[in-house]
Amino acid sequence: MIKAQIPFGRKSMLEAYGEIVFKGWKGVEGELKREIEDGFLMGLVEGAIHARSKGLGSSIRRVLGGFINQRTVDGVEKLLFRLAEPVIFRSLQVANSNVRQNALHLLLDLFPFEDPDATKEAKDTLLDRQFFLLERLIMDDCPDVRVIAVEGCFRILHLFWEVIPPPTITKMITKIFDEMAFDACHEVRLSTLNGIIYLLGNPQSHEILKVLLPRLGHLMLDNVLSVRVAMVDLLLLLKDIRTFQFNKVIGLEVLLHKLASDQSPVAQKIVRLLMPSYFPARLDVEEACDRCVTLMKRSPLAGARFCEFALSEGASPKSMMELVKVFISLLLSNAKLEEPVVEGLLVASANLCRSLANERNQQDALKELFSNESVKRLLAVASTAHARSTVFDMLSTTASDDVAGLLGDCMSLITDCSDLSENLEKQAEVRSAHKLLISCDAFDNMFEALTRLLQKTAYRCHIKFDTEAPKQNVSPAKRKKSKSSSKTSVKWKHVGGKKSSNFKDDYSVAIGVSWQIKAMLSSEDARKAMMASQALELPFLALKVISEASIVQCEYYEYMDPYPVLAYTALALRMAVQNATTESGTKKDDRINSSGLISKAMLDQVLDHLLDCTDKLFEAGDSEKNGKSLQKSKQDNSKSATRLGQKRREPQIDASSSNTDGSAYTKQKQTSKKVKMFTTVLKFVIDSIAMGFASRNHTRCLRFTSSYVQYIISCLRQLSKDKSPLKEEKSKECFMCVKSSFSYAFKLLNLVHNAATEASPAPVESFYLANDLLDLIISGELFLGSTYAAQHVAAAKPWLPDLILALGSTSMHEQSIERPYLTALDHIKLHFPSWPLILAKIELAEMSEHDDLEEDDRVSEPEFTEFKKLMGNIISLLKGNRSILDAVGVIFLATSVVGLERKDFGLLLGLLNFICLKLIGQEDREWRGLDMMLVSLPDMYPRIEREIEEQDEEDESHDRLTNARALLEPVWFYHVYETQRFSEVE
Repeated sequence: MIKAQIPFGRKSMLEAYGEIVFKGWKGVEGELKREIEDGFLMGLVEGAIHARSKGLGSSIRRVLGGFINQRTVDGVEKLLFRLAEPVIFRSLQVANSNVRQNALHLLLDLFPFEDPDATKEAKDTLLDRQFFLLERLIMDDCPDVRVIAVEGCFRILHLFWEVIPPPTITKMITKIFDEMAFDACHEVRLSTLNGIIYLLGNPQSHEILKVLLPRLGHLMLDNVLSVRVAMVDLLLLLKDIRTFQFNKVIGLEVLLHKLASDQSPVAQKIVRLLMPSYFPARLDVEEACDRCVTLMKRSPLAGARFCEFALSEGASPKSMMELVKVFISLLLSNAKLEEPVVEGLLVASANLCRSLANERNQQDALKELFSNESVKRLLAVASTAHARSTVFDMLSTTASDDVAGLLGDCMSLITDCSDLSENLEKQAEVRSAHKLLISCDAFDNMFEALTRLLQKTAYRCHIKFDTEAPKQNVSPAKRKKSKSSSKTSVKWKHVGGKKSSNFKDDYSVAIGVSWQIKAMLSSEDARKAMMASQALELPFLALKVISEASIVQCEYYEYMDPYPVLAYTALALRMAVQNATTESGTKKDDRINSSGLISKAMLDQVLDHLLDCTDKLFEAGDSEKNGKSLQKSKQDNSKSATRLGQKRREPQIDASSSNTDGSAYTKQKQTSKKVKMFTTVLKFVIDSIAMGFASRNHTRCLRFTSSYVQYIISCLRQLSKDKSPLKEEKSKECFMCVKSSFSYAFKLLNLVHNAATEASPAPVESFYLANDLLDLIISGELFLGSTYAAQHVAAAKPWLPDLILALGSTSMHEQSIERPYLTALDHIKLHFPSWPLILAKIELAEMSEHDDLEEDDRVSEPEFTEFKKLMGNIISLLKGNRSILDAVGVIFLATSVVGLERKDFGLLLGLLNFICLKLIGQEDREWRGLDMMLVSLPDMYPRIEREIEEQDEEDESHDRLTNARALLEPVWFYHVYETQRFSEVE
């Protein structure tokens, strides 16, 4: 009963079982005692060593613990030695790392492992053998074994330091410090630090550790967070041990650097470490503040971070309030401070204000610090965008009333945003300005100003590109009165950004506004304010117009940017989510409701609109492929208008279609821009379907994604022919978009198939998309190499079940077994993919020596290695489900028949070799359970025989057809003569 419970028992229950067995063993004699020892306990020892998992091995050792914990009882240690000695040392040296790991765990539990009746010399020899094996296991090939060995060594040193010979201690601990602390596996490095922390609990180890600990300094710069956290934990422990000085292990400069730059778990612990030095509680507040100022001047970034965690690490709110006052006074004084120190003091003050804002007793004192005059002087001191954003953060956190004079400056900053999308410093400043305006109840004014800028650009798009006219502003009487009217006396009418002289300038401002809308949607306070706005419909409709121009015209104008589309889609989704959450969408489905929210049907219209725009962009690209150059289309306006849509004006290239440096809009830049646009739309497609808002657009979404994947393939082909060098930054950005789109496409297949039912199966477009994705993989490997293709294969691996389902989707929902083959044949003929050609060539290359192949069939060894790996994974998955194998196998057979019809006998032979030998396997010559695949044989096998008769025997085509027939003969003859499924007449 106990054996049966071990794999499932709780820790306490397993320990209780161990006590029960021990009491039973102790209370019996003779045959029963031997049965417990040589039967049950011996089985436990062997099971602990050969356990198939870590959990099972641990559970078995817990039961054995009933004896190991009673080693002082007479006869127990002798029993344990007799049971374990024959197997444990051998198991520590076997090839199986799992067995070595289990045996090491058991040895550490039994240490020191000895025969109590042996002589002292024999015991010492056995102990030396154990230390030798431990030193060997420290250097084991398996990282898991090294981790346990390192921790085990420190445990042994902690418990048995007094009885271990000093040379053995020195040898073991030096090896760990010099080698394990530099191990390639971060878990080994972490176990080294944890072991040292444990060993410090034995005071006798301190003398040698004083010498060795400085060798660990590099771990403070480790690239793994958990290792750095453990290193600071070690320093914190050393701080509390009088005989150690932590700064001799890690220098102060390194600590300050990590405090300034590292993640919060590390930075906060470093603050705890440095608090007694830079803000000691034992000193009066004035001296403590002076020390903190010294830190700020030495390392402004580290000092600012110190202030971020000082309150949570034990400093009193009152002392932190005094520190803020000291910092503000220093900033407002005439002292000549360097720019980094000024910025550091501002950031530190903002961090302290943020911490103190939650302290009720300090809120009034904080407000008093920021009078109108002091705010102006602080802004005058803040010379950088980051510094100004910090001032805004302080003011928004403290909710000061004396900020009316700043609001106009904030509005100017927000509306003068033409370079915002690429200026990281200004982005931080604008976010802070948003917070300040929201804290002052001035959001409506800000949102109105941003809306006017968008409407202006939308109107310019309407004039320039004949897009939909933007909706006019609502009457002021219908809009709620702004809450900010009581707080602000500044006039806003002058605010609206710089006056622009051309469309490009207006459009660049719209990009900045779009960035801001997207940023505000990511902030909880700004998002709530935006969703509550009475004028939410206006920026949404303006973004719709700008997004259409951005997508359709990116073929011709380099300055067109995805940000308006990103803002438009993000806003649409948020409005739909808000509508679903509040259940306020009671108006008609095709309109935005009175609260500015949109219904599910309205979001479908947004998706349709974006897909219409991408259709136009695809058409524009097709027109260029067909030889219609831009200059000719300008001359032949009427024909172009007919092809691209009567309402759309022909784009006019002007000076704004060039870069600021006058360079031309190259093909590479154009491709990169279009890929970004398509990726943005595809992301919206996935988000809409995943959130349940795009219920009726699956077919169109699949078609768009297929078109996009085909566009990428054509770009890869063109890229391989293009002799001009790739711009590194642009190409990386473009390839990242392609990689993201590849994952999005698989996600789309997953969503479509999850939504499919027997009554409403997945559309056939999912089959086409699956083929396009496989074509993209082979195109990437063909044109850009296996390194590039490896990224696609890695991205595809988690989605392979969805890819397989999509490949078999045309066959799975047919009512009869005869229909899937004919359906698959129709679809393959209509949309013949490229990947089967490559798969067939790979198979032919494996079947024959390269010298025997025609030039067209040669496949060099490194070529398509990633595609081979992918197909290997697909084979493994298909063999796990016979019915899906049958559905997908029909596709391979239908493709083979197309090869037969086209007289491409290499395609026929290669695919049949793949089907018969790899997909199904030679052992299954009857194709058991593959009824849909068997339906194809009466059509295929006789055709092959007829083709053989028509070919010259010395021709290569004859050989390939003969080999193809030989592959099918076993299954054909079996069903002719054994099952009579096929007749000889067929």
